[in-house]
Amino acid sequence: MKLQRFFIEPKDILEKQVTVTDRDTLNQIKRVLRLRVGERVIFLDNTGKEYESEITELNPESLKAEVLSALENKNETDLKITICQALCKKDKFEWILQKGTEVGVSDFVPVLAGRSEKTGLNFERAEKILKEAAEQSERGIIPALAQIGDFEDILKSAKGEKIFLDKSGTDIKIFKLSPSASQLSLFIGPEGGWTEEELALAKQYGAKIISLGARVLRTETAGLVASAIILNR
Repeated sequence: MKLQRFFIEPKDILEKQVTVTDRDTLNQIKRVLRLRVGERVIFLDNTGKEYESEITELNPESLKAEVLSALENKNETDLKITICQALCKKDKFEWILQKGTEVGVSDFVPVLAGRSEKTGLNFERAEKILKEAAEQSERGIIPALAQIGDFEDILKSAKGEKIFLDKSGTDIKIFKLSPSASQLSLFIGPEGGWTEEELALAKQYGAKIISLGARVLRTETAGLVASAIILNR
């Protein structure tokens, strides 16, 4: 039977014992899933390690469990993809965070682009979505979420190879990633697309312009499709 998975703080694991006091995690275990003493779960410390454990105590304010085995999570990708996503409507951005986590994206950076539909983000809710999606998809690390940044600032500080999605670019089917690449930043524009000025600036900073083909995808779809293609080559 598939064991339920929960991210906790590394400090909550001491040698062979886990102590959980986080209210949301306790509520999920006790009231939503109705787990009981003697049942097994997997705790993750967000460093890539996972601990199969047996619940030994369930109290109103805490849970204790005995660690039965500790393993390295094998579900993280060697190639780290950062999605630099132009801000869009709340439901779309949250969908990108959830599905991007499932696909294997390592980081998310909200970008304030020229044609962005929104300028803000509920970070508390976003972090919860990332955590739950990482648990569901059996990740070993919760993807990081950066603060909102202006387009040029994000472009300057982008990690690894810079890839811009735009219909004017090279078809992704013939795009060749550097064999030594271990990290790339994938820039996804807003619904109205990148401005000519933004594309020119991207080229100035050495970005590669890549197209997903003749069809125009929505902003919440494009980055996920591109990430899946790149990670599964």
